[in-house]
Amino acid sequence: MDIEKTKMCYKQLSSRDLCNCEYCQNYIREIKTTYSKVSEYLFSFGVDIEKPLETIPLEPDEKGNIEYLSAQYIIWGKSKDFVKTTIESVTVDIAKSHPETQIGVEHFVIEIYPIELKWVM
Repeated sequence: MDIEKTKMCYKQLSSRDLCNCEYCQNYIREIKTTYSKVSEYLFSFGVDIEKPLETIPLEPDEKGNIEYLSAQYIIWGKSKDFVKTTIESVTVDIAKSHPETQIGVEHFVIEIYPIELKWVM
């Protein structure tokens, strides 16, 4: 894993680079405070939890919550040192399928799941 390259790339992403849909915007607003330990863990790899590659939401429920089946993030470098783990009942693992990244250098995609957040949109 190339943690410094990953940090640099996430630092360069702006809000214009992220999805505008209500589901992603809700995720971005709620994820860091709701899952602070997961956020800290991802940041140890250089990942900004508020800048997902992809989220996979379900519809908001009657209690005002929304479940995301997963959220995906890019890590630059090789995946050989990455180990699946669970933090705050959230699994962090290498994604088996994900959107095309169109990144020409070595990288891999991780996903975190399941995620339940307040629906604030």
